Amino acid sequence: MEKPEQLGGWPLIAMTAAFVAGTTFILLPVGLISAARQYGWVVELWSVLFGVIAGAFWLYVASRYPGMTLVQIARRALGKYAGGAVAVCYIAFFVQLAAWVTRNMSDYMQINLMPRTPIAIFTIVALVVCAYAVIKGIDTIALVSVVILPFLTIAYWTPFTVMLREWDWRNFDYPGTFEWWPTFAQTKYALGFPFMETVAFLMAFPLVRRRRGAAFLGGIVFMGLQLALSLFFTVGILGVYRGSHLTYPIYIIFREMEFSNLIEHLEAVVSVTALLLVFVKLSVLFSFAVTAICQLFAVENRAAIAYPLVWVISAYALFFANIVENAEWGERYLFYYYVPFAFGFPLLFLVVSWFRGRADRSKEAEA
Repeated sequence: MEKPEQLGGWPLIAMTAAFVAGTTFILLPVGLISAARQYGWVVELWSVLFGVIAGAFWLYVASRYPGMTLVQIARRALGKYAGGAVAVCYIAFFVQLAAWVTRNMSDYMQINLMPRTPIAIFTIVALVVCAYAVIKGIDTIALVSVVILPFLTIAYWTPFTVMLREWDWRNFDYPGTFEWWPTFAQTKYALGFPFMETVAFLMAFPLVRRRRGAAFLGGIVFMGLQLALSLFFTVGILGVYRGSHLTYPIYIIFREMEFSNLIEHLEAVVSVTALLLVFVKLSVLFSFAVTAICQLFAVENRAAIAYPLVWVISAYALFFANIVENAEWGERYLFYYYVPFAFGFPLLFLVVSWFRGRADRSKEAEA
């Protein structure tokens, strides 16, 4: 298998930011506004802080195993068989994340843009396109992120600027008290989605030789603060009641904006454009899954893994009956499901590296 080109700092920032954005702007606002009301943006701010701390932890783990991907770290730390089993768990994790992203994107497209089109069509077409990107390499996906991120940032914030004329500060006077611990317990899934998911970038860290930490954490902060700001704007424009009772409140903001009497329904254009970020996240997860399989089983041809994996991911994407069932599962179990992958196994790798370091120092002292 040919090794992809090295990644620079800016491509890693753009790819990380696009990954954090992904389906987060689609799914997260309604849940946080429902749970924390006008303080949903505060929840997102502490989630960003958590994401930075978690990212620094993964960077430290990577520094203990220089030049190794997550699969290679697992096998180096735990041995061929136990490490291989952990690597298989991470492969399943990447595939599952890719399936969730695919399903969330397909639901959004069907509900808002093409209600008569079967979900399976969105799923298969998106995955085939992403498989082609994966075969081209992670460096290609990163460069696409660099090109589209500035344009998409402008396209996203333009509707909010236009809709500021609907702003009402009374929306922040919604009745009820803000209790820190109950709110934290109720919204802990916001720590996992999307910030625990960035543990997947342990697969890409060996490709970045310079400014790896600043680029990775910078991408998390850049997009995390935009998430918090978009929640703040959503409350100010729609209010707590509407924001918490709409499936896609940000899409409604796009739909209700008017530039002129001659230009209407720009929400479709903006939505399709913003979905490019979803495709970047899906491509990144898809690429990590394919790379992990190739490294674990010594497969040279990426296409031989990528195209069959399209059918595996598409089948799993249709596992949930509807968007409500998907959302309920995420709110109840997502945080707990992510913990072993985000902190359990990396902490185990770190402890093993410490013990090995002590053993090596003891041998050197005896010599």
